[in-house]
Amino acid sequence: MKGSRRYVATVLVLLVAYILVYFHRTMTGVMKPEVDHYARYYGVDANLLLAVMSSAYFYAYAVSQVFMGPLIDHYGVRRVGGVMLTLLGVATLVMSLPNPVSLIVGRTLIGVSATVAFLSYMRSSSLGFGPGSQGRLSSYALFAGGVSTVLATYPLRLMLNTAGISMTFLALAALAFMLAASVYMISPDNGNGGGNGSLLRQVAMLKDIAGSPHVWGVGLAAVASYGTGLAYQSAWGQIHLARVFSLGKDAVSLYLMLLAMVFVASSIPTGYLSDKLKKRRPFLLAATLVAVASWLLMFLSSYMDSTGLLLVSLGLLGLSQGLHVIAATMAKEPYDPAVSGTAVAFFNIILFMGIAVLQTICTVLNPLASILVNLLVAIAGSAATLTLVKETYPSKHA
Repeated sequence: MKGSRRYVATVLVLLVAYILVYFHRTMTGVMKPEVDHYARYYGVDANLLLAVMSSAYFYAYAVSQVFMGPLIDHYGVRRVGGVMLTLLGVATLVMSLPNPVSLIVGRTLIGVSATVAFLSYMRSSSLGFGPGSQGRLSSYALFAGGVSTVLATYPLRLMLNTAGISMTFLALAALAFMLAASVYMISPDNGNGGGNGSLLRQVAMLKDIAGSPHVWGVGLAAVASYGTGLAYQSAWGQIHLARVFSLGKDAVSLYLMLLAMVFVASSIPTGYLSDKLKKRRPFLLAATLVAVASWLLMFLSSYMDSTGLLLVSLGLLGLSQGLHVIAATMAKEPYDPAVSGTAVAFFNIILFMGIAVLQTICTVLNPLASILVNLLVAIAGSAATLTLVKETYPSKHA
């Protein structure tokens, strides 16, 4: 791979930032016993608090894409990344205050600031490395996210049992502040500035990208694969496993860890093969079809009370997430690398708004009804991939 030393260093720091962001993204499911405790203490509905907490991050994350992509493209990773990762640290400190309001406000601010990690990583990858490496670079980020998801299951449960929720968030805040300083000092990217037009012109690019059926197809496919799995992992999976299979909190975290480990194991091979074979679309289609199979088995396992089928369904759901890792690359490849942040931002609007809606709905529905909802989403994603998505490698900018 090609790239200056400063871009290589920036990408590595942003990988760590993405691990931190991903940890925040998925940790609420395992935190349910703590959320239940605060809900009882303050007299609020526990499942409603979990639903609002979980979805607040994703609604904020989706909405912030509207301005974060253009801001990063215009002002650069160095300045925007440094500021937003500092906000991530502040938001994490807010979450260390143990009451429902601070949990929701902190999660919302984390969702706004967390956007910067992946968009900055994808922009730095586009500017510092050649087109033949983009699939692998995307898979490295999702691999890092998968590792973080593993950490946010049973290891997080052990940390919460030992250190408590406040100390856990204080440690995460300290890491965010260190990463903010590192990005500001290391990144060579000061943005497009006047070279590619005004900031308003960068924002206007979102409208052009929004008119592409391709990016809608890629976004819906990502919701069908990665999105359904992440919503399960970070919100309602805890409810499903406890209510249908009568699993305790430690056992639930271990089951969710299986899903994350399969995701980790399958993500890098997917990125590597898509670069080598110069094909992206078959992997995305496979991701949606595997998601359909996983939700079918999830329904059967729940109906038959079969933990064996449950384990297979969770493994397939993790595989579906691993196969989807080239989706963000497919969203940005048709466009100039200088606007890659904006292109990925619109893709993320579709993806994370879908996740937020799934979390809101599935946390309050009966688990079997939630599984059927996700099955329908997976089928829709497969149809969107077949009808709307085009092959993007090699792109016109390769």
